[in-house]
Amino acid sequence: MRKVLCLVLAAGLAQQAAAQQFGGNLPSLKWQQINTDTVRVIFPRGMEAYGRRVADITSHVSRYHRASVGPLQQKVSIVLQNQTLQSNGYVQLGPFRSEFFMTPPPSSNNVGSLNWADQLALHEYRHVLQNANFRKGVSKVFYYLSGELGQAAVTNIAVPNWFWEGDAVVTETALSQQGRGRLPAFFNGFRALHLAGRNYSYMQVRNGSYRRFTPDHYATGYLMTSYGRLQYGPDFWNGVTDDAVRYRRLFYPFSQSLKHRTGKNAAAFFKASLNSYTQHWPAAAPQPADTLTPATRTYTDYRYVYADGSGGLIVSKRSYKTIPAFYAISANGEETRITAPGLGFDDYFSYRNGHLLWTESRYSARWGWKDYSLVRVHDRATGQTRTLRHERRCFSPDLSFDGRSIAVAAVTENQQYHIEILDAASGAILRKLPNRENWYYTYPRFAPGDSLIISAVRDQAGNMALISQSIATGETTILAPFRVQTIGIAAVEGEQVYFTAAFGDADNVYRLSLRQPAAMEQVTRRPNGVQHMALTGGGIVYSEFTADGYKLLKSPLEPQPFRETGHNAWLKPDFGEGGDILDKVPAREYEVRKYPKTHRIFNFHSWLPRIDDPDYGLYLYGENVLSTLQTTAGASYNINENSPEVSAALLYGGWFPYLRTGADYRMRRKLQVSDTVSLEWNELDWYGGFSIPLNLSAGKYYRSLSLGANYHYLSRARTPRSKYRFRDDKVQYVDAAFTFSNQRIRAFQNIYPHFAQILQLRYNKAVNNVPAEQWLGRLDLYLPGFSANHSLVLQGMYQQRDTMLRYAFTDHFVYARGYEKPFYEHIYKAGANYHFPICYPDWGFANLLYFMRLRGNVFYDHSIAYNFRSRQDVTYASAGGEFFFDTKLGNVLPFTFGMRYSHLLHTDPVDPLRKNRFEVIVPLQQLFSY
Repeated sequence: MRKVLCLVLAAGLAQQAAAQQFGGNLPSLKWQQINTDTVRVIFPRGMEAYGRRVADITSHVSRYHRASVGPLQQKVSIVLQNQTLQSNGYVQLGPFRSEFFMTPPPSSNNVGSLNWADQLALHEYRHVLQNANFRKGVSKVFYYLSGELGQAAVTNIAVPNWFWEGDAVVTETALSQQGRGRLPAFFNGFRALHLAGRNYSYMQVRNGSYRRFTPDHYATGYLMTSYGRLQYGPDFWNGVTDDAVRYRRLFYPFSQSLKHRTGKNAAAFFKASLNSYTQHWPAAAPQPADTLTPATRTYTDYRYVYADGSGGLIVSKRSYKTIPAFYAISANGEETRITAPGLGFDDYFSYRNGHLLWTESRYSARWGWKDYSLVRVHDRATGQTRTLRHERRCFSPDLSFDGRSIAVAAVTENQQYHIEILDAASGAILRKLPNRENWYYTYPRFAPGDSLIISAVRDQAGNMALISQSIATGETTILAPFRVQTIGIAAVEGEQVYFTAAFGDADNVYRLSLRQPAAMEQVTRRPNGVQHMALTGGGIVYSEFTADGYKLLKSPLEPQPFRETGHNAWLKPDFGEGGDILDKVPAREYEVRKYPKTHRIFNFHSWLPRIDDPDYGLYLYGENVLSTLQTTAGASYNINENSPEVSAALLYGGWFPYLRTGADYRMRRKLQVSDTVSLEWNELDWYGGFSIPLNLSAGKYYRSLSLGANYHYLSRARTPRSKYRFRDDKVQYVDAAFTFSNQRIRAFQNIYPHFAQILQLRYNKAVNNVPAEQWLGRLDLYLPGFSANHSLVLQGMYQQRDTMLRYAFTDHFVYARGYEKPFYEHIYKAGANYHFPICYPDWGFANLLYFMRLRGNVFYDHSIAYNFRSRQDVTYASAGGEFFFDTKLGNVLPFTFGMRYSHLLHTDPVDPLRKNRFEVIVPLQQLFSY
């Protein structure tokens, strides 16, 4: 039963982890609000126009376009974040709120060219309506029993993740002129599988794979939800989800409802949905092309291709085994690694005259929603990479032909967009090009002569055009007129501008002349998405998406006059919502007021069981909308001691250090002194402290540092039933901790980073007259193994504690595997682990358990403990092996379990006859990793 409860809770909480950033905003931000009967939009000063727009759209959708998900609505707080370059949004329960990250994505291919605030409002508010209308039946019961997180757990089990996102993508498509459902690139994944003749099962697509490409739950969800809407009407999913969240059928409620209403369970419905789209993807003869990249069993992407001027190519390459890096490919196909970029919000790079340029992310050390970009320049001739000194909010750098200037697409915190021309040596801004219409620039490129910038732009209505802009005067010329189809990256060759665009049923390459832009030509005619191109050797090389990743293809340069043919019906769905509403939403007058940071500061939202054997409890959780205060209060029971406990805690993250305080009161604690004598007491622990979490990530490394300390005042009093009392009934102590982590980015298949260090230090010391002290040190070192996905993990630990034993601190030491806990004054351990993958089954059963990877580990632990009573060092060494199964439970929840065999090389004093030990490893704490 305990494992079932863990699973139920974790399934609902798993989606919350990545979105939430506790204490991530600077305390100096001045927050304002627009408060309506539908939403409370909270935003930093200067973002009033965006706050009004979000309020207008969400109110209009709530009033006129919620019938397809249900009639209910619930007021929600939406926080607009403008300090980060991340492009995202989410809705969560526990607490019920939404956050919009307001910087648009650098590329228009992934999510389209709609006004970013409009798209977030359409998509994320659909999640708000989903949560409001899914509180019914069994889900409503769990809401009353456990609050918002209880509802989240039950509804996320009942309703698959593909429906949540697919239904939201249908909404943004139905209520706008674009949305992802009208983007050819959105279908690249399923279309690539279709062209390759790969028919994966529903369970395989839902769970993904470590060794082969499968489309994500957004694409899967749109295929299935759009098919359901088009085949069975706009109210179809309302009925299915109503059945599911009410658990009208206990097992597989969503799939069973589909079966009842359509005769198809979820797997059959997926197959029918996919077939309805593949009939629009005929295997017509594409433009002939030669594949330049080698065949490989590992998914590999070759993207952003450039001619190096000597017959070779410069590309970005990554695979499931290797991190992204830049490579030179010679004319005979030999690949040479040049260098690797670091962490970035934009994976694009440019190349000119032997120089590679890209941006990397830099983060505020303390404030999680504050970040920047740095421009990096690599010189192939010297092999040196330098960083332009100025931190800025920018993407997509390009070097001028004379090498003196760099153009970047820049964005301000208040979402004003422009092109900056930088000095290539210092990074100083030479010029900001005017942008009266506040177009959003994507991938600016210098034209020969360095007098013009060529760039795709998005207007406020979500249309895209290709423009040229004079650097000297700022004058703009429209080369390709504004239209709803997306435009990608441009390349300028003399007077010709080559660019990718979604003018047909797949992204392809087009070109036009700077002198006669109206005479547009189509250069490639491929069946799936083409992302980028370069001219070389009398032909054109381009990056096209396939079932094995983006591959480099080369075709003869044979442009044909462009003829506007439009899209097939599969990219023009009519979902019965009346079409585009974004130009029809009325602009209302709202009062903009200050948002007090103390508004609903405790905001209790859930009460949940806490299971940490042998402690079982029930706790009330709270967190305010701005995520600066977390509150916990509850009671638990220790089944080993038959001891109840009540506790409360506060954690405040709105200032530079986290501040915490709390109290634990445990009653009737017991200690068996001898066979006939026991001690029973009540214990009250007051504590307060601070911690400073710092994000030092940069380059290719995720780095974090955390330090903090807590002061505890602990008083103990014997109960009336106890004859004995403590010698030390009052204990005051300090608990100090330091943690540093440095981890290199890793590829998808890598079990652990190829290089990482994690250092932990912890010190406990009584500060009154009680002799109690303990300190712990631990270092984990991760190194590469003999193969790309192998890892050598070395561990060293040391712990020392006082020998008076008048008070014992919590023990965090990891003892040698196979042995019981030894008796000691100080102990150290050195361990070695070699992890390696064994196979990737990609197999499951009954949609309950899906096996993604089987991996192994061989280990050796060597520990020496000093027994202060016998005054001897006692050695504990063991060797053995572990097998781990990386799985998914219920097609959603990642879960790892395994088995361990330990051979004891020395005698265990607790169990002298044992030489071998077998254990099942079920790390339940991973289910609570949120």
